[in-house]
Amino acid sequence: MDPEVLYLDAAIAVVSKPAMLMVEPDKFGNPNLQDWAENEFGGITWAVHRLDRPTSGLVVLARKKYSCTHLMRQFESRTVRKRYKLKSHIELPEGTWNWEDFLKKDQLNFKSIIVSKNEGKRASLRGIRIDSNSAEVELFTGRYHQIRAQASHRGYPILGDIFYGGKAWDNQGVALHACHLSFNHPKTNEKLFFDSDTKRF
Repeated sequence: MDPEVLYLDAAIAVVSKPAMLMVEPDKFGNPNLQDWAENEFGGITWAVHRLDRPTSGLVVLARKKYSCTHLMRQFESRTVRKRYKLKSHIELPEGTWNWEDFLKKDQLNFKSIIVSKNEGKRASLRGIRIDSNSAEVELFTGRYHQIRAQASHRGYPILGDIFYGGKAWDNQGVALHACHLSFNHPKTNEKLFFDSDTKRF
């Protein structure tokens, strides 16, 4: 499945990435979103943020150096809004919930673990239950495997995320989709809003 293009101009591209497509090139030459965009649109593209390989959803790509710099500053200052839809095989808590943890990347096993404040980096999110097994989550920080690790730690592993204790399913990747992205256009400073649904779950 190819990425879906939601927005394209000379400065940026916003696309919805399918699960199991990497965002950036790796040393093994696996298919990735950045190479796909350069072949599709021409020129050079820069990925200013990432989604885990098994996660699907919205990604903004810079097509100019000034766009890359401007967008990276927005991510660093946490003015970019990011929301995700997730599904677990375990019933999720009712209402709205805020999760605050400290995460550390386990370099040996390529996963995030919950640690003490002195050992890790702050990880913060807010979730609201959609139904018994689905929720929408807003990220306030962008740590490695953040949603997957925090959900698993509380006993709500994401469906398909065997790496973090989730139940196997028939679809590709995990039941986690970046469904909303909003930021200021790097050239016009116009506030842009993008939403993406998924049929995987």
